[in-house]
Amino acid sequence: MYVKIRTDGAVGIGRATEGAEEITIGYGEAHMIAAALEKLAQTARDYKQVYKKTTDVGGGNKIEFERYEDGRISISGDKHIYYCTEREIRELAKLLKSLPPVQVAPASDYVDKTRPEDSICLIVKNSGSSAGLKLTEAALLKTAVVSSLDSRYFDEHLVVAGRDLAVNRSSDLKWKLEVAGNPVKFTAYEVEALVAGLHNGILDVLMDFVKSMGSDDIADIRVKSHIQRIEEEVQKVMADHKDTKRVRKTLSNMAKEILGGGQDADTRTNTFIEMCKYVYGDIEREFVEPLMILLAGAFVAES
Repeated sequence: MYVKIRTDGAVGIGRATEGAEEITIGYGEAHMIAAALEKLAQTARDYKQVYKKTTDVGGGNKIEFERYEDGRISISGDKHIYYCTEREIRELAKLLKSLPPVQVAPASDYVDKTRPEDSICLIVKNSGSSAGLKLTEAALLKTAVVSSLDSRYFDEHLVVAGRDLAVNRSSDLKWKLEVAGNPVKFTAYEVEALVAGLHNGILDVLMDFVKSMGSDDIADIRVKSHIQRIEEEVQKVMADHKDTKRVRKTLSNMAKEILGGGQDADTRTNTFIEMCKYVYGDIEREFVEPLMILLAGAFVAES
């Protein structure tokens, strides 16, 4: 099995494959995967472990390790499966534990929460440049950057509620985000941490809002009331349009997943990102701006 650090900063694991035909993990996950492999090599037959990846780099969200009754060992993920000997598993673990250092700042060094003002609640920054983001903008920028990861060149321009955003990946493997005329640049070794930072920034803001709903006896009433207000605002925006009922129901159901009890933080975050993608990508253009303005403020706790 080979191990490589790709030009996008991710780690690839494979055998007799080229390009992206491999299991892909984040650089920061290598030691955790190595530990799982060591446990797999040490464990008796009939063993299975599922590791949930922290990012969707590679296209999948989990890696499965399995040792069968007959002694075979397999590693599968990102639509690939490799059968290995115990010796190969130990060698692979050793390779993952001895990766050369890559200069990648922690996600928090790229994206920070800020005191909400005009719905701007996050700051994306690098190398002395910075730009303020609304929650909806962070969601769409994360989507665009993830889309750019498997490209050699990428250029997308967005207009979100009157603000110009752009994501550009040049052929020399450099990224540039531009928010309302403010450019922030990233290298291939930094972009994965940027994706994680945008995700975690959205998560932090959403969880602050969920906490602001309280945990007392009337918390459920507050949540239901807030969701009802979102439904009413959607109705005002779209009036008697033929798609109003469908859009109102879809956004209401997503709002319930974001604010309701029993959901983990990542599920809430992913649902919010899907909500922004739905509004920006699937709804008639005349309604996109007012609905994005609605979503930008609907899940941000007042300072």
